[in-house]
Amino acid sequence: MAASVQAIPKPATEESGNFFNRMPWYYQMGILVGLTVLLIYAAHVVLYSDTRAETEKIRGQIEQLKASNSQGNIIRQNLAATEQTLKEKRAEIDQLRDFLPDQVEISKVYDNIKDFAREERLDMKKFAEVKEIPAEYYTAQPIQVEVAGTYDSLGRFFSKLGFYTRILSVTDVNVKQAADNLQLRDRSIEGSFTITAYYISPANLEKLTMRKPALPAGAPKPAAH
Repeated sequence: MAASVQAIPKPATEESGNFFNRMPWYYQMGILVGLTVLLIYAAHVVLYSDTRAETEKIRGQIEQLKASNSQGNIIRQNLAATEQTLKEKRAEIDQLRDFLPDQVEISKVYDNIKDFAREERLDMKKFAEVKEIPAEYYTAQPIQVEVAGTYDSLGRFFSKLGFYTRILSVTDVNVKQAADNLQLRDRSIEGSFTITAYYISPANLEKLTMRKPALPAGAPKPAAH
């Protein structure tokens, strides 16, 4: 009796279905999750692109405001420093005015110089103003002076000028032996020199008190009226 072999067909379920269905379940789950993420990202890009653009615009505006605020702080600091400098300059001006008389008060300086000469028994032979010399903040008034007396009296006179509260300078000093008729009167020397007194004219005073400090860098210029 001959034996017969009969082929057993495979179940239909093992050969049917596509590639995805034949993959293990965890691969299928991974692919589905990946597709879901891609769909969500695409929806986010489509739906929120305008929102992102607006957000970036707002961020840019915020950065500009921060920069402007920082610049404003610098300007305020510069203004504060300028105000402090102005206060210091005003204090210097007030101190300077203590040493420099006004033009009206210069006559008192002349009287004091003549008083110093009389106190030291110097004969005032000449006391003549020459052309004044204007400068930016003061005016110089040279005075040609000639006196007769002794060496000691002339030295004490110069010392008083040196300690005088007002600003004075003595130049072109020339001392010589006095003439015989003066020596008979106990005047052994004759001296000639130039005393320069300094004062603040009305124009100088206006420059000192009315000059405005320069604006700091970046500060807005005042509007024209």
